[in-house]
Amino acid sequence: MHELSVAQRIVEIVEEQAAKSGLARVTAIKVRIGKLSTIVPEALNFCFGFATEDTLAAGAELVIEEVAAEARCNSCGKTFPVTEAYFLLCPSCSSPDTTLLKGQELDLMSIEGETPDGEKPDDGRTGDVTPKPGDNVQ
Repeated sequence: MHELSVAQRIVEIVEEQAAKSGLARVTAIKVRIGKLSTIVPEALNFCFGFATEDTLAAGAELVIEEVAAEARCNSCGKTFPVTEAYFLLCPSCSSPDTTLLKGQELDLMSIEGETPDGEKPDDGRTGDVTPKPGDNVQ
């Protein structure tokens, strides 16, 4: 079950971002997981509680957004949903020349938390700390 190591990496990134933003406590973490990734959302959720013990994120809610897989046919240009990535054929023209567009993501999208006085940050944000695009989990 590699979800534990993924949960631990999420917590590492969250703690780094929370420290930069002056958060004393993290209340929610939102991640996006592609349907074709090797991450099982239920297993990640289970492991998350263990990974957050004794951290700023202890007790935080893990919000998981699952991303449906989608591909584009390079022959006819059609975009289509994908249920299996093993054999991608365009449903419109049957071409095997396709590109997977989404469905393998594992991204940390946002972090919500409170400052040391128990308030959400008063800098115009709602307590969200959005990691930089390079702060993906893998």
